[in-house]
Amino acid sequence: MLGREMGMRHLAQAACLLATICAALPAAAQSGGQVPAWAGERIRNWTVSHYDAQGHSQWTGKKWGQAPSEDQRAEALTRLRQPGERRAALWALTGWPVASWAGEALKNGGAEAAQFLYLRGYRQPGADAYAYLGPADRVERPWTHGLGLHLDKGSWRFQWIPSPVLFSQTGTAALPKGLEQAAQPGVLIHLKQLRPGLQTLVSLAGGSSASAAGASMGIVPALAQGSRAGFLVRHLEPWLKQASPALEPLANREAWVLHYGPEREGNRNLQGTLVFIPGDLPGRTQLMMALLKLNPTSSGARSRVATWTGFGTSTEVQQLRGSGGVFHLIQKAEGTWISDREAPLRALLFPGPEPTLGERREWARVALSAMAPETELSFWISPRIGADAAFENQALRRRMANLQQGTWPNPFIAKAAPRTGALSVSLGAGPTEKLVEAILRVDDTADFRMPQMPEFADGGRALNPEQMKAFQEAQAKAQDRQRQRASLRQDVAALQGCLDLRGAALFWNGWVSAPGLSGPEKASLAELGRLRREDPWRAMQEQRDGKISAFGGFGEPGMTPSLALALPVQGAKRIQVENLLKKLLPKLFKGQNQKQAFGATEIHRMMTAQAFRPAWSVVSDVLVLGTDEAAVKAVAAGLQGQAPTLADTESKAWARMDIDGARASKELENLLLAFLRSRTSSGWWIGETTSKDEAASELAFSLGPFLGALKAMGPVHLEWNWTAAGLEGRPR
Repeated sequence: MLGREMGMRHLAQAACLLATICAALPAAAQSGGQVPAWAGERIRNWTVSHYDAQGHSQWTGKKWGQAPSEDQRAEALTRLRQPGERRAALWALTGWPVASWAGEALKNGGAEAAQFLYLRGYRQPGADAYAYLGPADRVERPWTHGLGLHLDKGSWRFQWIPSPVLFSQTGTAALPKGLEQAAQPGVLIHLKQLRPGLQTLVSLAGGSSASAAGASMGIVPALAQGSRAGFLVRHLEPWLKQASPALEPLANREAWVLHYGPEREGNRNLQGTLVFIPGDLPGRTQLMMALLKLNPTSSGARSRVATWTGFGTSTEVQQLRGSGGVFHLIQKAEGTWISDREAPLRALLFPGPEPTLGERREWARVALSAMAPETELSFWISPRIGADAAFENQALRRRMANLQQGTWPNPFIAKAAPRTGALSVSLGAGPTEKLVEAILRVDDTADFRMPQMPEFADGGRALNPEQMKAFQEAQAKAQDRQRQRASLRQDVAALQGCLDLRGAALFWNGWVSAPGLSGPEKASLAELGRLRREDPWRAMQEQRDGKISAFGGFGEPGMTPSLALALPVQGAKRIQVENLLKKLLPKLFKGQNQKQAFGATEIHRMMTAQAFRPAWSVVSDVLVLGTDEAAVKAVAAGLQGQAPTLADTESKAWARMDIDGARASKELENLLLAFLRSRTSSGWWIGETTSKDEAASELAFSLGPFLGALKAMGPVHLEWNWTAAGLEGRPR
């Protein structure tokens, strides 16, 4: 009888708990159970405010389940503006008809809201039901959505994943089953065979092999010493090298590696590396892991089973300890997952707000289209950590409209790409036009905010003469700035109209030597160093605003590139281009305007007090713009037949490139490491770093393989063509 009462009591408690959970979730969760567990848990913990007709909030202290429906809806719409709460807010809104909140969601929820609505079949009222996905023919910034590196029979191949607007064809590649469940990584690697692929990658990016060869500085050894990216070297490689009885059978298996670097704002910290091995584990591996459990007190390799819990569910995970550290391992129907840290595997087992690879199918389609049957190793990085769904939306939009970008080679512009520097490139027609237009496009067309007379001034009658004069001077200054900006934009638009954008050439020859610093400039540099230690954000602001006199307001000494861009000019508009540039440069830069004869043409430059000294010339109906006169002279020499150029060899490729791999990789490594170590924030492709070693480690893992491949190539000629994988470059 007592047992029966206890059972009824437990049943009643369970019913009460279920009723509480159901009341706390939106209607969609109660009807179809579609709200993910993580979103339901987060929504239940929200404190809901009351919002009046004007949108002003009033604190109520009520949790989600206690608030009236209208306040719930208003709270969810408000949280859409917060990136860390956006995905949960979208799920919360599914409790109301889509038409009642879609407009506000698209206004405040960005690309993620648009993708969320598209996946649920939303059609916008009007002639274009999918206009909310954004324009199909506009190159948005940033242009780069991924970089790829592939090894085919000992030859390296490069891949650039740009804006979907530039693509000339669509691929059919898809993620392997199971991989779509993983959170979107910063680095994705495919190894045809685990051990050979690891050895190649470690040697290329800076592991034990590279160190043994004598390299001891810079990026080369950084990967081997890095705390986060060191998983491949410090953990998995020792197990395979020491012929572990548990992992040895995996040495020649196919594997996918997903690397998660820094913490992402508003989400869980996913630092660590995840390895996915498709298919079942070999029987020998399963047997050895079972045997390792029999000796749990061993000081050597051993295994145990741990129970992990998250978002209302639990699962068992095997933990395998050895000389390389502790692995967390779980076997699923699609394959086996191994992680060096708990966080990435927990994100797989208990999905949270992080977008998964399955939600980035369009990006994955492009990236994986570069894989060929003979590809031994593929390495991709996504420079924008935590990138939103903008790429997905635009790719879908273009597919629905069946839009493809045409491409054509342009052998004539190759004359503007001299082979005398670290890098020279000539580009064909089609995507080049859209890229240059994107550079010159004005994104913010709003006027300057003019000074306003405060209400208490009573139209100026309450101001004394000095105050009135100050107000009038501020207003006149703002109006003058507005006129100057309008004039500048008119000149730039006129210049763009004079160009023939069916091709372009680029020349880079390292960095311009820094001018010597005066006493005050050295003091300014020392002050910047102090600010970077004490207040990094203020230091960045001071440098951005041009208040560091040692830098002249632009770039650090020694970090100004020797760079030139060549663009064809429409034949009859050469004089107009020259006149426009003579007007534009004094408006853009402070310095002395100088010119110098160079062969049959003239080189113009703005003599500034820093290494950045912009120069230009018009040679053979080609406009050459450069960061210094040396780069402009090099291009002018090629156009006048005084230097070898890419036009000396025939090619039908859309783009051609000559690069000195060893020099280019060294110059880029110096720049990237200096950039990382000079500031707390390590940049748009990596995120936050906590120390110089961490910075070098993340850089080595992210960009080290690309620099290593370039260095191994030495002087090489690459041909680039548009494919379903984006723009692919192969050695000729």
